[in-house]
Amino acid sequence: MRVWGTVSYEGAPVQEGQIVFFPIEDTRGPSTGAEIREGRYEIPRSDGPRAGGVYRVEITAAGPARSYAPNASGAGMVAEVKGQLLPPAYNQQSKLRAEISPDADENQHDFHLQP
Repeated sequence: MRVWGTVSYEGAPVQEGQIVFFPIEDTRGPSTGAEIREGRYEIPRSDGPRAGGVYRVEITAAGPARSYAPNASGAGMVAEVKGQLLPPAYNQQSKLRAEISPDADENQHDFHLQP
């Protein structure tokens, strides 16, 4: 089934991230997911989760870029890295769930996350 929706954190759209649906409770099939861009995601029907399935949802989001100097002295090449914006309760320790309806019009799943 096609699944789509929005993802926000502290009231603001997640600008860059990933959402993954993992089958649970005897739901068959592989996990599936999509990129989050400007607070929106969409998994097309061809890649989507199974109708009638129950899924655990993990969401990751890139935090602001920070400069990182791999050399302790600060000399040498400096790289920009983005850390994880969301707490583990929304990714590695997620208890977020989604049930996928056989009615395609009912598969909008929005996630409004708080710290």
